[in-house]
Amino acid sequence: MNKPEILLFLFYRLLNGKPLNKSAFCCDMKLSERTFYRYLSDIRNFCTEFATGMEISADTDGNYTLKRFCCKI
Repeated sequence: MNKPEILLFLFYRLLNGKPLNKSAFCCDMKLSERTFYRYLSDIRNFCTEFATGMEISADTDGNYTLKRFCCKI
């Protein structure tokens, strides 16, 4: 898979609402942890730039989830 495909797959997996395990994802996609963090950063930047109302959070076990929040103006 190339970078755009992996980014879309990562974002789709996060949108599912289930925790995404970093180690398992890296193993499945044959990615280094550093590359995984760069891809997460790309998704975080997208969410911030386009004010999607979503942010990525992690727990101590290396599981990542996409949190949705609502902003009132």
